[in-house]
Amino acid sequence: MRYAIYVPNYGSSFGDPSVLVSLAAEAEAAGWDGFFLWDHVVQPGESVVADVWVTLGAVAARTSSILLGPMVTSLGRRRPWKVALEASTLQRLSGGRLVLGVGAGVPQDFSPFGERVSRAEAMSEGVELLCALLSGEVVEHRGALFEASGVRFAPVEVPIWVGGSWPRSTPFRAAARAAGVVPATFGEDGLVVLSPAEAARLKADFVASGGPAEGDVALWGGGVLPEEVTGYEAAGVTWMFTDGGAVELEELRAFVSAGPPGSGA
Repeated sequence: MRYAIYVPNYGSSFGDPSVLVSLAAEAEAAGWDGFFLWDHVVQPGESVVADVWVTLGAVAARTSSILLGPMVTSLGRRRPWKVALEASTLQRLSGGRLVLGVGAGVPQDFSPFGERVSRAEAMSEGVELLCALLSGEVVEHRGALFEASGVRFAPVEVPIWVGGSWPRSTPFRAAARAAGVVPATFGEDGLVVLSPAEAARLKADFVASGGPAEGDVALWGGGVLPEEVTGYEAAGVTWMFTDGGAVELEELRAFVSAGPPGSGA
């Protein structure tokens, strides 16, 4: 099992890119395996939002080993060619530490700007175009939503994790081109921790949709106890994301500094 700090990119504290960069550096020093950020343009009730790509570029420059990435970015909103360029740049800057989470996105990032994109279709076609652009080959793509003609980017390998609300089918629309899956299941109070049995069903859905049997499964693991991890590993889960239940910045700093479960940091 690998463990990652998972942080929103908005609010008076977490919308400050310098704070996020310092948290990433502290997470690396404490032995965490990954540092991943939410990706929103608009957050209701919050005016301070940090752009995920600019922030992750600074994270890459301040760290040397921890994996990093957006979890998840919307290909309908960001556009596949822009994401391909950003991902290629960040992968080279970080020395190969980027994991790119992609999803359909949420209405709050579309509707205020008059966007009326089919978010689920943008994800499936967008991943196809994104992979083509990262392949290093000349791209000729004419789809329902996107076009690219005679474009060639430098070849860069970027592992892609597909995300979305489970048990809906959206996270699996692009499973065949993915290296992993990062679902989000919500209840009345926010993100819900899946049970090992649910995680096993999720992994089976991902593989049945064309995902690799050896692919990563990254779950929100807030509240999962160390003695429960074995059950999740048996279900195929490879990553646990958490923020330790922290609400305030200093709470999160203390949690990050303590290191991942079982580290003794």
